[in-house]
Amino acid sequence: MISTKMNQGTMKQTELNVTLELHQFMTMVSLDNNEKEMLRLAKQFCYQSKSSLDQRLALELFYINKMDQELQHFIEKNKESEHTLNQKYALLYQLMFDISQNKSIHKIRKCAQAIRCDHPELRCLRYFLYIELDVCVYQYDRIGYYLGKIQQLLPRIENPLLVTFYNIRIHSQLFMYYWKRNELILARKHAYEVLHTPYHLRAKAQIHIYMALSYIYEDFYSSIYHIEEAKEIAQSLNDNQTLKNISTYTKPFICAHFGEVDNVETVDPVEQAHIEIAKGNRKKAIQLLESIVNPSPFTQYYLGLATKKQHFFIHSYQSFMEKRSDHFFARLPLNATQMVGL
Repeated sequence: MISTKMNQGTMKQTELNVTLELHQFMTMVSLDNNEKEMLRLAKQFCYQSKSSLDQRLALELFYINKMDQELQHFIEKNKESEHTLNQKYALLYQLMFDISQNKSIHKIRKCAQAIRCDHPELRCLRYFLYIELDVCVYQYDRIGYYLGKIQQLLPRIENPLLVTFYNIRIHSQLFMYYWKRNELILARKHAYEVLHTPYHLRAKAQIHIYMALSYIYEDFYSSIYHIEEAKEIAQSLNDNQTLKNISTYTKPFICAHFGEVDNVETVDPVEQAHIEIAKGNRKKAIQLLESIVNPSPFTQYYLGLATKKQHFFIHSYQSFMEKRSDHFFARLPLNATQMVGL
């Protein structure tokens, strides 16, 4: 039994106790609380609830908010459930978590295929899992196929909160799909849907980072705006990993790309080279880049900028297009050939 009375955003026990489902509770607390507080209250609710449905919903809530400790707690809780549906949920979310831990993509896919998904929720989850696996190996072209399958299944899912959670994932993945296809109007449409939907504050920081990158061919200040939004969210949540990614990779990349490198530093040698190129220190940049053991398409692109040799741009373009299906970043070496007069 969970109390429905709120006092300054904190659940308190009252004489009147009403059995609520998680979607009812989150709708109620959203009226008087910001997203950070709402997430804290939802976490408290999930840990108190005995409902098998809420225990399944908790998995998605903590997964999309990148709360690994809580996710692992509810994976174990669902594994121990007497309900087969909960047990299968636990298996699929464990596989999703394994992706983030850099475990074997092939083994994860094989395990997912072995799970009998005879419920629309499970089938949706497995399709989402397949998307995550494809993104890991830069196979963005297949995202649309799986999302189409998921959208066909959504009308068969009864719980409104779960539908909302799945729609958040759908819009996030459609952003990725259209962004990598270089269809930026459609990509940003889906990003704004994500940014204006509650329940997933941590994921919004990552969407802001992607949005910042989406403006690199247009406007420095739009990119920086989204970087600052991402930083604000990450700081409010003490999300040090996101803050590190911003300061090490995303912000140095954007600043160097636009030539705005005053007081910009990073410990990443590839982006250090990018900054040196922006400063005109091409020899130093070449030294840094030639020390990279496994050069990425970005490394090849930076070598092209530093040496002004066309074959680096060609290799970079081919890698973006053929190995990553990334039409957006493939524009970098393509544009650079024109800029350097090749």
